[in-house]
Amino acid sequence: MNDSPRAPLFSAAQRRAGTLVVECERCNGRVRVNYLEFARLHAPLWAWAPWRLHSRWMNCPACGHRTWLAAHWFD
Repeated sequence: MNDSPRAPLFSAAQRRAGTLVVECERCNGRVRVNYLEFARLHAPLWAWAPWRLHSRWMNCPACGHRTWLAAHWFD
């Protein structure tokens, strides 16, 4: 067991059922949201471009701007 004060900085976030990680191309923020919140971020208009790394045009939960986001379903 590592009890150093730096341990939490380098530990990976635990996956939670019913959530995914959204990554913003604009602010580089990574936020874990549940599926209902992910659907709400699409409103009122969204686009999907499967050839892009950040493939969804929607509202960013980190910075609040409408921009391209990537959804990481298994992070």
